[in-house]
Amino acid sequence: MACDDGHVSKLGGGETVLACVAYEELRPVGVAASLVHVDGLDATSVLAGLAGVLAAGGEGVLFLDSLTVAGFNVISLPAVTRLTGLPAVVVYTYRPSLERLEAPLRQHFPDAELRLRVLSPISGARLVATRRGDIYVIAWGIGYGEARDLVELYQVYSRVPEPLRVAHRVASEMSRALGL
Repeated sequence: MACDDGHVSKLGGGETVLACVAYEELRPVGVAASLVHVDGLDATSVLAGLAGVLAAGGEGVLFLDSLTVAGFNVISLPAVTRLTGLPAVVVYTYRPSLERLEAPLRQHFPDAELRLRVLSPISGARLVATRRGDIYVIAWGIGYGEARDLVELYQVYSRVPEPLRVAHRVASEMSRALGL
């Protein structure tokens, strides 16, 4: 399963779509979506709810392309794993940097310390070589070798695993259709 956010037209307010797409092997088998607040603190609970709907059996892995959605709405990997029973694999096509996030968070958010703690797993992102090219991965509740194997299994057209590409597309199209 993979989850991603849609288009964000204005930071600091409003909502966008968070969509999750469930897969069996290389075939999408379910979609669930909800709204999340731009720069809010509801991403973890919304994502866990969507994943719970799609992964009722508690099997599989959750792919993400960032620990932030809808601007700076942060996703807590420990909480998502605890709430869903699913391990998580965060795939970056660039080297993530907690340091690059720190200044804007401190400038714009009175709860910057909380958000930085939630984002702290970014510091543990590892460079992983795949058949489609290098990526950075955060593996939570799963080993890096298994995470790499799963990423490669779903790398159909690019370095981005296909479920993530589809989740992004679904969320983006839904947010545009809703005028968000």
